[in-house]
Amino acid sequence: MKRYTVELTDTALGAIHAQLRFITIEQCQPPIAERWLAMVWDAADSPETFPHGRPLATENEDVPYEVRFVLAGHESLLFTIEENQQLVRIIAMRGQGQLPISDDLPPL
Repeated sequence: MKRYTVELTDTALGAIHAQLRFITIEQCQPPIAERWLAMVWDAADSPETFPHGRPLATENEDVPYEVRFVLAGHESLLFTIEENQQLVRIIAMRGQGQLPISDDLPPL
């Protein structure tokens, strides 16, 4: 079975850290933040095998490259696939109920 390397962009890491900080500090829930982060890392690793099996993101319609997503609890991790490098690049995180973030996606 083909395995892909998974990378996170600075934008995606920033969104994850911002949400982690919100849960930890604003909501005063460090144990919940730890569980949430573990769930995000598990979700981030999941496209390592068969990333093409993940659904296309709504944002896919608005950018000139393919954008897929994987759920991490109430958040969606948006990613691209670079087949020639066997690389999955997580480029953003969108929260539940958040409108598509096409304008915030990086040019590739």
